[in-house]
Amino acid sequence: ALVRRNSAFGEVLMDQRDPPPRLAPLSLGEAIDGLRNSTMFSHCSEYHLRRVASRMQREEHPKGSLLMQQGDSQNKMFIVTQGTVKRIRYEYGRVHYTETLGATQSLNTLGALHLLRCEPTYATARCTTDVVVYSLTAQDLDELLDSPPLAKEVIFALTREIKRQSAMLRTPLLDQRPLAFPVVATSVAAGVESFYRSALNSWLNYSLTGRAAALFPNMHVQLPTRIVYINGFKGARQLISDRVDAEEYAWPDAVRLATACTPGLLMTPVSSILEACNAGHANPEPLALRWMRGLAPRAAREVIFGIGLNQLSDWCEERVPVADPMQRSFFGSLTAGIVCGYLSHVPHNLSTLKLLAPDKSYAQHMKDLVDNSYKRVPRTVPAPARRTVATALAFAFPRGLMVRTTQIAGSFCIINGVITAMARNGLAPGTSPVQAPAGAPPSVNRPGPAAARLRPQVATQGGRCAGRGALVAGSREALPAGAGALACAGLDRQCAHAGMSGPGIGGRPRGGHAQGCL
Repeated sequence: ALVRRNSAFGEVLMDQRDPPPRLAPLSLGEAIDGLRNSTMFSHCSEYHLRRVASRMQREEHPKGSLLMQQGDSQNKMFIVTQGTVKRIRYEYGRVHYTETLGATQSLNTLGALHLLRCEPTYATARCTTDVVVYSLTAQDLDELLDSPPLAKEVIFALTREIKRQSAMLRTPLLDQRPLAFPVVATSVAAGVESFYRSALNSWLNYSLTGRAAALFPNMHVQLPTRIVYINGFKGARQLISDRVDAEEYAWPDAVRLATACTPGLLMTPVSSILEACNAGHANPEPLALRWMRGLAPRAAREVIFGIGLNQLSDWCEERVPVADPMQRSFFGSLTAGIVCGYLSHVPHNLSTLKLLAPDKSYAQHMKDLVDNSYKRVPRTVPAPARRTVATALAFAFPRGLMVRTTQIAGSFCIINGVITAMARNGLAPGTSPVQAPAGAPPSVNRPGPAAARLRPQVATQGGRCAGRGALVAGSREALPAGAGALACAGLDRQCAHAGMSGPGIGGRPRGGHAQGCL
């Protein structure tokens, strides 16, 4: 009943008593092609590919349906052969779009790594188009791996997949979700940062005009206004994220860009008041009129500031290869501040000069910036090219660039650092002092409407998971009454959190009834 066949890993035995394929010949060929491009079976012989495909079932799922739910027991794996699927990881309150898989890509395998022991599903998988998948159950895979040659081929493929997994959790910039909004921590951070920002702003104005001014003018206006300003950025981002789901619109990328820009536009009038407080030494106009000078370029600057403080800081923080939350916050905010400080220097200079000298037009101010750059042009540059070089310097390396970049980078570090420190030590209402484990995002965000739909539903039985107001380990957000931390399946399973990362609650170890099921 056994026939010897050759494979890449040596001679194998073909069992002629294997059950007949469950698929029609055309579907069997499609399944084999899908397995050949999968992660787990990409290095299997043709015989083993056919043997695995013969155990699979063909499934069709419409756009928007869920193939897998994070936290559920993984009892099937899927090979995507038509359409695309997005994997979404909800970790410590923040939504991470880990990757998009599809038939036209090399990544088309779902659920393979957690199938062997039916571990909790790592991420929710949602169909972004109509899809065709081929599924393989845990029982069938277990029986197939009784063959040592096939097991050896699978192990080799999985070692390559493990290396690839280390680069996951890379949420796109405009898909970054906001922090759970702690008003007290944000207000304290804004209050501390207001003095730093005022001093640097006076220094920057001096570098542009040569006229000295007080470091902390009108702080009775600046301090409360700055608190409203920073809370406005954080609160507006939270409000928009809770009410707008870009996926529901025909142009989701345009919606994401618009929602990212909106906090900056909303906060432009508040920023104008802050800027006007530092300009009284040069512009004698009353504050009620002075704040409107330079409004247009200031709006562009505030959009850059808002995206940097919100999305870009989170984006950079997610990619910092350290475990400590404070270090991640610092280096992520520092990187975002340097980028935004550089990108915002031209609109900032124009808005400041217009504020200090409202009688001049923007064209005149730009001409002054170019003229002032002449002295920095090397003497070796030919005379006909000096104007061009001066113009390039005025845009690429303007006066006050280092001061402006230092100001923005420092502001980001102070604001995000104070919020992270207070939340980490339990000093921010509504947050938890439990620290995230190594490698986890340091901050926990309240998800938007899309994330709320991803939160698994709770099915309790016999009081096994009360979940009343339970707090997710490492989270700053209390869940609604009757909801477990991520999912409680009830019935015969204790908790779908088994094996999930995190320290558990109430002294319970990882796995079993951990992570917020009290």
